[in-house]
Amino acid sequence: EYEGRSIQSLENAFQTLVNLTTLTLDFRECEQLTSIQPFENAFQTLVNLNTLTLNIVCCEQLASIQSLENAFQTLVKLTTLELNLSGCEQLTSIQSLENAFQALVNLTTLELNFYGCKQLSSIQPLEKAFQTLVNLTTLKLNFSLCKLLTSIQSLENAFQTLINLNTLKLDFQFCGQLTSIPPLRDRLKHLGKLTSLNFYPRSLM
Repeated sequence: EYEGRSIQSLENAFQTLVNLTTLTLDFRECEQLTSIQPFENAFQTLVNLNTLTLNIVCCEQLASIQSLENAFQTLVKLTTLELNLSGCEQLTSIQSLENAFQALVNLTTLELNFYGCKQLSSIQPLEKAFQTLVNLTTLKLNFSLCKLLTSIQSLENAFQTLINLNTLKLDFQFCGQLTSIPPLRDRLKHLGKLTSLNFYPRSLM
C-alpha cells in the first residue's frame, strides 16, 4: 500500500521487470493524491504481464485518470485487468477509457469499479471501449452510488463485439437520477455464450 502525495517514483520502477506476470498496486485513502500521471509510462516494459490490479480507492482529491489512456498499450499478453477507483469522489470523467483497452486483445476478465464516484455524470466512453476485446469472457461494471449519472444509453451498443462473453454483471444501484435503461436483453441476444447476466437494481429492467 502507498501513502503520500506523489507516485512519480513509479514511472521507472518496473523497467527491469520484463518477466513479471502479476502486479497489484494498492492505493487506499491517499487523501492528498491528485495525479496518477506516472502510470502513462510505468507499465511499458511489462510485456509478459498476465494480471494487473489497480486499487485506487478513496483518493478523494483525484479528479482525472487521463493518463490511463495509453497506460496499457504494451500489455498485449494481459488476460485479467481489475481497475478499482471506488470512492474517488472528485473524478468527473472516464473519457480516457474509450481507447485504453485497444491493445488488450487477449484480455478475458475485466472489472471496472467506480462505486461512489459522485461527480461522474457520464459513461459514454464505454460505448467504444470494449470493441477490440473479442476474447473477453467476464465483464463486471460497478457504478453504484454515482449520483449524477442520468443515462446508460451508451451501453446499448457497448457489447456488440464481445462474442465470447459468458458472464456480465452491471451494478447501478443508488444512482438516484437514473430512471431507465436501454433494452439490453435484446442487444445481448447475439452473445450465444452468455450464461450469467446480473443487473442491479432489477427494478430498472
